[in-house]
Amino acid sequence: MKIETQCLHEGYTPKNGEPRVVPIVQSTTYVYDSSREIAEVFDDPTKSLIYSRFENPTTDAVEKKIAALEGGVAAMCTSSGQAA
Repeated sequence: MKIETQCLHEGYTPKNGEPRVVPIVQSTTYVYDSSREIAEVFDDPTKSLIYSRFENPTTDAVEKKIAALEGGVAAMCTSSGQAA
């Protein structure tokens, strides 16, 4: 795959009915029906999203894209206020 194609398509693979381009998720928090559900996610953050500083679908796609373009296993994006 050419680098130009990778720049456009790496990091996000839409499923049927999803947008072709990565949606920009502007939310900082996510809704749960009970505090028990939130506690379960805090116990295992890989289950779901909690707070955008931990993970955000848009940031996740950017991290995957950077890792693919750099030939790495993973990448980490941080906010401008965090030490990288």
